[in-house]
Amino acid sequence: MLNNRDLDYFVTAAEMMNLRLASQNLNITQPALSKSITRLEKELNIKLFKRAGRGLELTEAGRVLYQRGLALQSSYLELGEIMNELSSGAGGIVRVGVSGSATQFLLPEICKMLQSQVPNMKLEIQIGMNDVLFTLLERHAIDVIIGPLVNYDSPVVQLPVTADRVIVAASRDHPLAGKPASLRELSRYGWILPAKTVSMRQWLDKMFYENHCSPPDVKVEISSLASVPGLIAKSGLLSFLSENILVEEEFLSRLIRIDNDQLVMERRVGITWLEGAFLSPATQKVIDVTKSVGQKMQMEARRILED
Repeated sequence: MLNNRDLDYFVTAAEMMNLRLASQNLNITQPALSKSITRLEKELNIKLFKRAGRGLELTEAGRVLYQRGLALQSSYLELGEIMNELSSGAGGIVRVGVSGSATQFLLPEICKMLQSQVPNMKLEIQIGMNDVLFTLLERHAIDVIIGPLVNYDSPVVQLPVTADRVIVAASRDHPLAGKPASLRELSRYGWILPAKTVSMRQWLDKMFYENHCSPPDVKVEISSLASVPGLIAKSGLLSFLSENILVEEEFLSRLIRIDNDQLVMERRVGITWLEGAFLSPATQKVIDVTKSVGQKMQMEARRILED
């Protein structure tokens, strides 16, 4: 049976590759650290360090134990966080990546519900496009992504919560406002769009290409569309926005849809996390609330259609 303290001492020694510095870091004597490592080697019946000149070097077994030791330490921390969350009523910190459009029509309701149900929870929010957010998810810098559901290279779990349509939008005084516009007409005006690595931009460019039209004349390329509605209203540029944003009171009087049935992108919106990832009780609560908010939005949309 491995001694947890011996393992922790070994991990520190393996990180620093210097027993004197490691013992100082651990606030123990160097002989005590040497004795701990010797005890661990006897327990495992294998050498963990070997001499390399005047310094130390990990053996193959030492490298494996070091990696597993780091993973165990991380598990201990996660376990402590879970217990703290459970003892405080599922509070805790959840790191959430949110797409620009979702910050406008989905995130406010999610935050409102979470504050009502779990007031001791803290959200750390990163706003960005799907490509940037997924990089953060892969690095475990965020726990979940709330936004459009797109195809990723790595295995993920995706929970659809509502639907969305992306349409061409402009300020109400744009030359094309209030009338249908062809792809060729749209290609003659300036646009504000995300980078070409973003799935929404790729879909738009593909539509112009397949219809033998020049691609959108991009005047502004932006990393997040969260601030775009106000920018569209002021700049006179076209953009490709969530239809949900246009019905927001803040933008209803300033922006208008430019009619073109070919440029209507149907998409699902929901929450994404890595397959097999650990979900704390607080993270699971965010998932449940996001699902509830999405269902509420769909019911409201059906009610409006019936009316």
